[in-house]
Amino acid sequence: MALTLESGCGVDMTGERSREVAARMLLGVGAALSITGVAFYLRFNLSSATSLHLLLVTAIALRWGFREASVVSLVSVACLDYFFTEPLFQLYMSDPHDWVALVTFESVALMVSRLSNQVSRHARESEAHGASLQKLYELSQSILLLNRQKPIEQQLASLISDTFHVQGVVLWNAYDLHLAIHGICDVSEDDVRGTYFTERNEDSSLTHSSRRVLRSGTRAIGALVICGHSLDASSVNAIASLSAVAIERARSFSAESTAEAARQSEQLRSAILDGLAHAFKTPLTTIKSCSSGLIEMDRMDGTEKRLVVLIDQEVSRLSDLTTRLMRTARVENATLSPRRERLHLDNILEEAIAESAQQLSGHPIAIHLNAHLKTIWADRQLLKMALTQLLDNAAKYSSPGSPITIEGLQEPAEILISVRNEGSFIPPEEREKIFERFYRSPGSNRKAPGTGIGLSVVKQVTESHLGRAWVNSDSRAGTTFFVSLPRTANGEQ
Repeated sequence: MALTLESGCGVDMTGERSREVAARMLLGVGAALSITGVAFYLRFNLSSATSLHLLLVTAIALRWGFREASVVSLVSVACLDYFFTEPLFQLYMSDPHDWVALVTFESVALMVSRLSNQVSRHARESEAHGASLQKLYELSQSILLLNRQKPIEQQLASLISDTFHVQGVVLWNAYDLHLAIHGICDVSEDDVRGTYFTERNEDSSLTHSSRRVLRSGTRAIGALVICGHSLDASSVNAIASLSAVAIERARSFSAESTAEAARQSEQLRSAILDGLAHAFKTPLTTIKSCSSGLIEMDRMDGTEKRLVVLIDQEVSRLSDLTTRLMRTARVENATLSPRRERLHLDNILEEAIAESAQQLSGHPIAIHLNAHLKTIWADRQLLKMALTQLLDNAAKYSSPGSPITIEGLQEPAEILISVRNEGSFIPPEEREKIFERFYRSPGSNRKAPGTGIGLSVVKQVTESHLGRAWVNSDSRAGTTFFVSLPRTANGEQ
């Protein structure tokens, strides 16, 4: 993907520049000879002729530069010696004062030439710097108008090339692995990637090209190559910084749009769940009333009674699950503000185990609490909901009949509660994702039914308490979910 940058134009420009300098020198020498002829014809003395030549050298230094002025000053010294010092028409001076005068003239001429050259150079640099700042301002303004619906890289490369009139721009975005090329540039995609991976910033006066690593803070996010330009290093650095800002800005807008779409989607799904739960609640209540009424009438034989009792139990279970689903949907739709109170942890654990009795059936439960851990500051209903979700999750994914272990540990700054089950394994790449709303690990549908919102509720509840939730998993030891909560009522030490 290499695009060639022609170098013949550089040789032509150098030759043209040399010819222009030579022409200026010849013109300056001609002017010095003309002034000498006029001064000699008008019979000027050495002092007057010297003033005219000094004025000429100063004008040339201001207009053209130091090299032209230096050559003309040497010609002027020769002319002054030949036509205005004794003996005349010889490059020799008999009077020491003439030596001093001509040496002083040459020194002053060179000094004035050097100073005027510096002034001219500074003026040109200031003008170029001002023009560069104006173009950087235009670039920053244009970046704000880039189309968010199209890839940012190609727009940015085209914008840099058009604004600064460079021969070519190559930009690589490390986030999306996109490469954009505008104009002509003698680089390949591998070269640009190498600039990013080696973090190499360099300027080449030979090829008139620059390479920069694009950074957001201290993190590299891409690479930029500018070919065929006359920009200084500061301007190239500023272009690279603006490019990095543009890429980060586009990425932020994209992430914001994605997050907003995901939020609206989750709100819709939560609303659907809430609606379904309410829709189930009415017929379940009717069935429960009928089954309970048949049991109270006590007019059935043994087999019929056992079937009605079974229906009544399962309806109670479905009603309980529906209630929990409604509660979960409300948690997903709300910003939680827990009402902390001092709770006995063992009582909360017993209530959570009782609510999950159906799911935990057949699994021995072991509770190990630290001797110093008696109470905890938390919202009773929210903490019980989170613990119930962890227990249900442990029961669904553990081996049949395997034990479930609950542990509590008091740390200096927080209280840790863990729920461990055997027979399940969560790969490392899934351990963050499973706490996302509606996310389910691949293959989990075949092992146990679920909605994918239970663990997100756990995370939301713990974070509302200024705590955190995470998971450790081992293929042999099993899976352990951890919940940490601050020891104090306000989460501060």
